Amino acid sequence: MIGRLQHHLWVVAALLCLATGAHAQTRSLTVDDIVSTEAFGRASIAPNDAWAIYEKRGPYDTAPRFDLGPRSQWAIMDLWLLDLRRAGAVPERLLPGEEPGLLRGPWSPSGDRLLVQRLRGDRLEFGVVDVADRTVRWTGLAPEMPTAGAQAEWASDDRLVLLTRPDGSLPWLLAYYGGSQAETGAAWRRTAEGRRPARTVVDTRAGVAAPETAGAGQALVLIDLTSGVRRTLARGQIRDFAVSPDGTRVALLSGDGPTAVRPEVIVQMAVPDRQRLRILNLPDEGETAPSVELDVAPHLLRWSPESEALLVWARRDGQRWEEGGLMRIGRAGAAVEISRGDLAVRPAGTEIDTLRGVQADWMGATPVLYSRPVGGDRFDWYALAPGRPVRNLTGDLTGAPSRLAAVNGDTLYYFADSAFWASDATGRRRLTPIGQPVSEIMIGDIEKPFRLRVNDAPRRDWATALGAEGEVLVVNGASERRRVGPARVSPEARVLAASAGAAIALDHMQMVETLSVVRPDGARPLDQVNAGLADVALAGTEPLDHDDAFGRPTRSWLFLPRGVSPSAVRGIVVEVYPGSVDTGAWAGPLALTYGLRASVLAGGGYAVISPSMPNDRDGSDSVDFYVRSVDAAVDAALAVHPDLPRDRIAIAGHSFGGTVALAMAGRTTRYRSYISWAGTSEMFSKWGEFAPVTRIL
Repeated sequence: MIGRLQHHLWVVAALLCLATGAHAQTRSLTVDDIVSTEAFGRASIAPNDAWAIYEKRGPYDTAPRFDLGPRSQWAIMDLWLLDLRRAGAVPERLLPGEEPGLLRGPWSPSGDRLLVQRLRGDRLEFGVVDVADRTVRWTGLAPEMPTAGAQAEWASDDRLVLLTRPDGSLPWLLAYYGGSQAETGAAWRRTAEGRRPARTVVDTRAGVAAPETAGAGQALVLIDLTSGVRRTLARGQIRDFAVSPDGTRVALLSGDGPTAVRPEVIVQMAVPDRQRLRILNLPDEGETAPSVELDVAPHLLRWSPESEALLVWARRDGQRWEEGGLMRIGRAGAAVEISRGDLAVRPAGTEIDTLRGVQADWMGATPVLYSRPVGGDRFDWYALAPGRPVRNLTGDLTGAPSRLAAVNGDTLYYFADSAFWASDATGRRRLTPIGQPVSEIMIGDIEKPFRLRVNDAPRRDWATALGAEGEVLVVNGASERRRVGPARVSPEARVLAASAGAAIALDHMQMVETLSVVRPDGARPLDQVNAGLADVALAGTEPLDHDDAFGRPTRSWLFLPRGVSPSAVRGIVVEVYPGSVDTGAWAGPLALTYGLRASVLAGGGYAVISPSMPNDRDGSDSVDFYVRSVDAAVDAALAVHPDLPRDRIAIAGHSFGGTVALAMAGRTTRYRSYISWAGTSEMFSKWGEFAPVTRIL
């Protein structure tokens, strides 16, 4: 238990200097509570509305290992199935003959099959479940976990394309936390036995860094589930792939050697390799390359509705990303740059990198681009029809949508200004009535890469929404607004999955979470976790309205321990991280098991301030700005609660927040303690430094 709690207990030890003595406490959240929690994970509903699936994690402290970082909990994750066709059906384990360690994947187009993954020791494996009889076929194939693209896609109900690791090893994202220790020990053993030196050699010439040993490659595999035939479509450094809507082609991005570092600019997450595009023809096993050699940016690989062309952002070798352009790549390889006038695709001062890219899609055969005029700040969706002027599709809306909710043929669907809209070649139309506001149901999935979050809108003419009173709705291109069920979702509930006929919602009462299904015939609870923690009371939160360091209105947040008067709190902890503020919104037990949590500190009798530190303008990265931002939030808290202990205030931060805490310690003596957890003390020397994981894995 002590080892498991280490990442929480650092702050307890550091804060002892603030304590003024023991005092009576109510039943508050403790670290032991957190590591005993169960949790619900992701959920999804089959395309045929016949089934729902959800992940459920066992108690955190029962995990057999903790060297996989936040994904260590995968080893105690199970899958539960609900038959939506039967009224009153109860959830059942999807695979009762399997031990926990199961993760859900995508449904087949018909909803009859489900891709799953199984974690056993140091082995991750793909499996395909026939849902009706709950039988599984384990493939023996080890999944890759790409950071920027697809892992698995169905080409049809019987054909599945998988990105795999031929050597069967764990993906880098899983090996990140514990793999470097194991590999370092193995390297030392090889050296001790005189077989090979334990070393890392990175050669740098002309701005190109190349390791002595190339990383392990991937294999893209096509499985025919009817015949059982498997075919390897490609091998190498595979970065991303996308199956065409008609299932006949695969767009494939592969690494083609490292790119040179640009000495005139510092890019923190630069795209390390040139990325080459190929189009694989599944029926005849041929392949096509673009008519010109291009370096393709990550995050955009979108097929047109008729599978005739592909949208990418690309540049010629040696160009900067901003010198590239939006390209139409025909299925036969013809590459044409699409004219976009004076539109810019990234905010000023930012570049395309491994975390951020270009957003674009198709409106029929017309590309649409999320962009802004050069010199402007506002982003909108623009239609780029060949031979016609650029057309702003969303410019007269109060707030332009940052994503598309659905795409169907020549029509785009999106939410903006509390309404559901459609745009096509004839213009834009409102699909929901005035006076009946709706908002998009956003399904969170922390494992989904950026491209699949922003450039992979579902191909359909409807979307799910929440009404003003929490009702789950289906809104569509025919201007229909239909309730999925009579029940309302509470403001603090999260919708984990939604379809045209059902929704899976997760609500909580303090630490107790309840999973429910919403159907046309009503809503009913399905499952519950942490009933044994019903007596735990989470910290109360208060908004702190004040001016920020630039004189603009902003809001910080104050957490107070329940049942403790302000004069009796043990101290104040200011949790700093520029650009982020903790509002106290419930994130669930999955989020409680890592990181610095205000609820835990409040449970120990401390008041916690999460200060607003916006990083949206020049000067917001200076130490003076950090100090003034924190001072403003602390002053606001003391103005509301003057009895709080102003002489016992600690600044605490993790990662970059830890760097900010150290910087503040060198600038102000107002605060009694400064706590830096995994913070970098000197950023210049940190640049380019090898961490153990990047040195040896």
